[in-house]
Amino acid sequence: MDKFLYQKISFFLMNLMLFIWLLGVYLNLNESVIFIEWVMGSGAINFSATILFDYMSCFFLSVVLCISSNVIWYSKSYMQSDLDANRFIMLVLGFVISMMLLIISPNILSILLGWDGLGLISYCLVIYYPSKKSSSAGMLTVLSNRIGDVCILFSIGWFVMIGDFNILVWNLDSSLMESYWLPLLVMIAAMTKSAQIPFSSWLPAAMAAPTPVSALVHSSTLVTAGVYLLIRFSFLLEPQWSSSLMFLSIMTMFMSGVVAIFEFDLKKVIALSTLSQLGMMMFAISLTLYKVAFFHLLSHALFKALLFLCAGVLIHGVAGSQDMRHFGSLAKSYPIISVCLNLANFSLCGVPFLAGFYSKDMIVELACQNSWGMFIVIMMFMCLSLTVLYSVRLVFYSFSNLKNGVPLQSLCEEDKSLITPIVILTLISILSGPSLMWLLFPFPSLIMLPFLLKLTAIMVISFSILVMISLCQISLTQLNEMNLLIYFSGSMWFLPWISGQSMTYMFISKTNYILKILDQGWLEYYTSFVSFNMPNKIITPLIKIQHNSLKIHFMVFLMWMLLVIIFIL
Repeated sequence: MDKFLYQKISFFLMNLMLFIWLLGVYLNLNESVIFIEWVMGSGAINFSATILFDYMSCFFLSVVLCISSNVIWYSKSYMQSDLDANRFIMLVLGFVISMMLLIISPNILSILLGWDGLGLISYCLVIYYPSKKSSSAGMLTVLSNRIGDVCILFSIGWFVMIGDFNILVWNLDSSLMESYWLPLLVMIAAMTKSAQIPFSSWLPAAMAAPTPVSALVHSSTLVTAGVYLLIRFSFLLEPQWSSSLMFLSIMTMFMSGVVAIFEFDLKKVIALSTLSQLGMMMFAISLTLYKVAFFHLLSHALFKALLFLCAGVLIHGVAGSQDMRHFGSLAKSYPIISVCLNLANFSLCGVPFLAGFYSKDMIVELACQNSWGMFIVIMMFMCLSLTVLYSVRLVFYSFSNLKNGVPLQSLCEEDKSLITPIVILTLISILSGPSLMWLLFPFPSLIMLPFLLKLTAIMVISFSILVMISLCQISLTQLNEMNLLIYFSGSMWFLPWISGQSMTYMFISKTNYILKILDQGWLEYYTSFVSFNMPNKIITPLIKIQHNSLKIHFMVFLMWMLLVIIFIL
């Protein structure tokens, strides 16, 4: 594909993003909605093609287009040595179209089309590099997401009974809407796409895809589709499901934070941080803070995509290695990248006046103001400290530690196709926090907390930075003494084994049992005995009788004579 076509596609998506962003600002300020519907069919069930433009769909769509345009521009240089670059760019465009269909559709059928399109294209992108690891990661990804697809299909079947598939006109007073199972189906579908426990193992495995794919698909857009679906279906969530979602989201945040501390793969650390922030969004939804969760979704998408693009440049620079132990002192070779990555990391930690601070701090303070108990508050602050710990660890191994990698490094900062999208995303992510807060929350929220509780978040961030700096000085030999803990944490609490390998092992072991014991064992013996040996034993005397032998003829003659005599007498 012509390299100029990358820029043309990128500029087209950027212009479309600006138009949709301005439309979203207009709709938000005027509190209006644009709804377009084409009705097809009649009778009990109406099939209709519908498009919904409100501030939520416009803002989310503009963020998706912004990230997509920068990722395509970034891919011009990143994928230039790839022979299948045409297939890559077509898959990325197909992903953007599927995401647009999901965002602007208030119809459950068209939502399913976009939902399935995201899963299929995600699988094609994960297995982009042909290898055994990519194939197994792609299979784990697609099978985990198929559970959510089945839940969406079940919910479609439920709404067939209502007679309309449009989520805006469902009769909420209907007895069908009081179903116990419908909120559960929607929640499971959202949890599979957003990789909540117990469906978390596919997200780090999906890092087998190219880095631009990770920046677009598995960090900012596809994984947030489940959060967006729950926000749209928020009227279905009931208190009992909200409490279950709160527990699972807290466990997801805690698990991903602990595992990221023991992980050395750069892309997997960033993927686990994505998992942690998805848990934070689900936690906000469980507190019925739907608008705040949407705010964090938008701000997180921008700086997380920036984090992945910076990681791609670093991986390029150290000859393709993703192990952070091969990095070190990269700030001297990549000053611009180091500044952008640190800004994204600080935003992830919630450092004041960066994008992540405005959304995360609001979630933390509103959760403290809620009356869910001390356990939830303590776990939330612990997960916040874990985010700071693995972020500081990533910066230490990449920029502050001694040089451990290859002696020669590629000067990727000379390539404008790599640096320009990163700088643009940096500026947008810095400005997104205050600008989105002014747009989504024109009136400040009244949050009344004790003075010490108000400062707890800042104190936790500062204390965690100091703790991680001291921990990074510990040698790896001292850490290796905790082999069991490292193995348990590094394997994501055995979730990949439970969700993928255990099922495979179980079926393989059972089929081996059937093959050895049944098929090649007593089943083969008895079936061969019944089907071959028994008829053979019966047929053999008959064959001997039919032989032309005088003894047999005389014996038969004497038998008949004996029967005649008995009959006469």
